[in-house]
Amino acid sequence: MQKVRSAHNGKIPIRGVIFDYGNVLCHSQRPSDLEGMEQVCGIAMPRFRELYWKFRVPYDRSDLTAEAYWQTVAGEEGLVLSREQIAKLIELDVQGWARLNPKTVKWAEQLHRAGLRVGLLSNMPSDLSRYLVANGGWVSSFHHLTFSCDVRMVKPDPAIYKACLESLAVAPEEVLFLDDLAPNIEAAAKLGIHSVLFETIERTAAWVAERFDLPVPEFGSGAV
Repeated sequence: MQKVRSAHNGKIPIRGVIFDYGNVLCHSQRPSDLEGMEQVCGIAMPRFRELYWKFRVPYDRSDLTAEAYWQTVAGEEGLVLSREQIAKLIELDVQGWARLNPKTVKWAEQLHRAGLRVGLLSNMPSDLSRYLVANGGWVSSFHHLTFSCDVRMVKPDPAIYKACLESLAVAPEEVLFLDDLAPNIEAAAKLGIHSVLFETIERTAAWVAERFDLPVPEFGSGAV
């Protein structure tokens, strides 16, 4: 891995920032989101939550269509869903992941205005990614959107990070990656990408400001 030189202020210079989407650029699902899908699907918690995630990777990777994903979930309990049920489940699932975190989105906009390369790298099914692109003007702040459903790879596969870097035209040592899952952070770090585990926007921005030479949002002293 190439050695990174520090900026004049002793911090690591950064040319690009890559954001995860779930729980970083958007808020977490609400309990009511899962409860709504549970009712439509006819599978009670906690079994519904278990099955929802059990087949999520193939769905995110486009190995399963939305219909196949939901029928697979239901089939584990011997159920068959109607077309109307599947349509409602897709709607509720998308809505549950479409509540943006405005503070993180504004940070991405701030970085874009400052001239940094800004990317999004997310494990995400096509139903959600298409909705976000069609309805989110905020995506214009990103130079490239790397969705697992499009590249047919998921984090923490090293290949998806390499695809994202190539699309952004940046080297690993020039980039900061923010994700809320430790395995994804660890995989990126192995490629030489500066990686930070995202907690709250306030804590993450404060930690980044101490170590990296790039713009960060400002919050009151009591917010961190």
